[in-house]
Order: sequence, then C-alpha cells, then structure tokens
Amino acid sequence: MGITIKKSEAEVVLEAAYQAAGSGGDFSEEWTLLAKSLREDDAPKTYTAALVTELLARSCDENVDPQSIKMKHGERAFSLRGLCHGVVVPMSGKLGFDLSATGPEPINNQPFFRYQHFSEIDAVLGKARPYLDRLRAALAKVDEENYSTAEAFNALVAVMAVCIAVAEKRRRLAVGSAIVESSLISATQAFVVSGKDVPRKLQACVAAGLDMAYDVVISRRINDPSRDFPGDVQVILDSGPLLTVEVRGKSVSAEALDQFVHKATEAGFRRVALMVDTASHVSLLSAHHLTSELEQNYGCIVKINESMSSFLRDVFVWSPRDTQSILSAFPEAMYQRMIEIEVRDAEVERWAQLFPEGS
Repeated sequence: MGITIKKSEAEVVLEAAYQAAGSGGDFSEEWTLLAKSLREDDAPKTYTAALVTELLARSCDENVDPQSIKMKHGERAFSLRGLCHGVVVPMSGKLGFDLSATGPEPINNQPFFRYQHFSEIDAVLGKARPYLDRLRAALAKVDEENYSTAEAFNALVAVMAVCIAVAEKRRRLAVGSAIVESSLISATQAFVVSGKDVPRKLQACVAAGLDMAYDVVISRRINDPSRDFPGDVQVILDSGPLLTVEVRGKSVSAEALDQFVHKATEAGFRRVALMVDTASHVSLLSAHHLTSELEQNYGCIVKINESMSSFLRDVFVWSPRDTQSILSAFPEAMYQRMIEIEVRDAEVERWAQLFPEGS
C-alpha cells in the first residue's frame, strides 16, 4: 500500500530544484508568497519542511497525493516523515538552504505524527490555524488541478528560492571587532531580556558564551522530546559530562535548584550552574549557605548567575581566549546559536543589526 519515493531519485530532483532556484529568473508568485508567509513569526517552524517534502514527492511521481503524511493512508500516499528525514533535511545541510526548523526530524512533531493525511488535522494552536489552512489549501490545489511532475517541480523551485534567500541572509557574519567588553556585555544584556523569544535568547547566549571556553557545547531545543541530560546547555569532554546549566527567564526557588542539582549529579555532572535573568526572581545569592549545602549534599560545585551580564563577565574572566578573540567571535556564535534554537527571524536580524559588518 502506498508509494515509495526512491531516495536516490528524490536527491537528484531536489538538487535540480536547488540549482534552478539559485540561477535566478521568474518564479511562481503564488508559491513564493506561500513560502514567505510560512516564515512569519507565528508560523510553525515545521511547515516549510513539510511543504518542500510534499512538492518534492509530487515532482518525483505525479500519482502522489500531495497531502500525504503516512503511507498507510492509501494507495497514493507516501511517508512524509521518511522522505523529509531521509532526503530533505540532509540535503538542506549539504546544499545550504534553510528549512526554518533546525531539528533532524521536523515531521516527528505536532501536528504531523498524530495524523495520516493533511485533511484529518483538526487540533492546532490558534495562531497556527491560518498557516495550516493556507498550506493545506495549496497542497489540495496541486491534486485538484492535477499537477504534473513538471508543474510540481516549478512550484518546488519557487519555494526553494525562498529557502536559499533566507540561508544566504543568515550566513552574513555579525562582526564585533570594534567594540569593547563593557559595550558587548551591556548590549547583550539589553537584547536578551527584551523583545520576543526571551527564554530562547537566554539559552542561546549561555551556549554562545560557553563556546568561548569549550569545544563541545550542546544546546537543547526548547521542549525537545529527545533531551537526555538535565539542564538546557551542557559541556561534554571526551571523558564524559562536565558542566550543565539550567537557563531560566522566570524566578527559580531554592527547592527547584535543589531538584536540578540532584538530577544533574545523578546524570554524572560535577559542575552544575544556574543562569536566571528576570526581575521577578528572588535572589538565591543572599542565602550564603545554599550553595555550600548543595555542594555537600550532592558532591559537586554549584554556580549561580542572576543576570546575563554577570554570566558574560565570567566568560571574559575564565575563557582561555584573549579578549579580542571573544569580542570578534561571540556575536557570530550568538547569531548561530539563535538560529539553532529557532529564535524568530526578526530577533535574529535585530541582533545582527547591533554588529554591522565593518564596525
């Protein structure tokens, strides 16, 4: 039951679409507008990957139902997740186009894993509804108008052109070579606690800061179901877990910190840190005995930072890099970490504007 899209064939078709999209020309306005709309702040990150995959499948076989999610839905269905994970995601890394979602399996997420076909999807968040309706209508049109493989390919090229444009924009380096430590710290502090996606920006900033001191820094996507370590950012050495940091944009109690330290030490970490930044937080630093008690109870070192500026000052003090190297490298590291954790485009752009090229 269903249609199997050969991986080798799909790779050839997708690369051809990438080349056509990168060569310039007039692309379908309808599909270009749809692709751009799926990049808006309220649009679910996974919808671009789904759109590319559906159009790719139809470009390979005109018998494909372009609203397929799971192959068992019917004779014309294909595995959306399989094609996306097996071809689209790895090819996006190889060729350099942006899918909006950064995880290895964007279809293994809401709303796709619960349904077999786009027409069945009924449970989505309110903000996502207009984008689902828009995407579903476009894919239904492909079938209703009996798109040939060539017509589906042309639609795919238009969507790919948008993916390429976003990737090229994101490759712009944010260079901070002309600023001093105090300017970088104050600008970063103001940025991470303002605007949208504050929790994501805080986590990206901690990861970028640790990038200045360690080679292997793991930053988990928020609500990542594959999370296997306690904390939001970890440092791993060849010998095993070294440091884990819990990053919070809301108040953290002494009890919550105790629970986190307990879980961290059970997972093998002997350096445990909390980075919290919010006006509502009641300082834990005033309880001088707290960290000592935690360290005695759990056999570890506990570090608390209660502002991003405090954390970044630690970075400048303890990083083995020289100051100029941090000033040059940190803005770009922050930029890339925000993309990794899927901070919305407007905030990523706002960060880049703080560090214009040549400044």
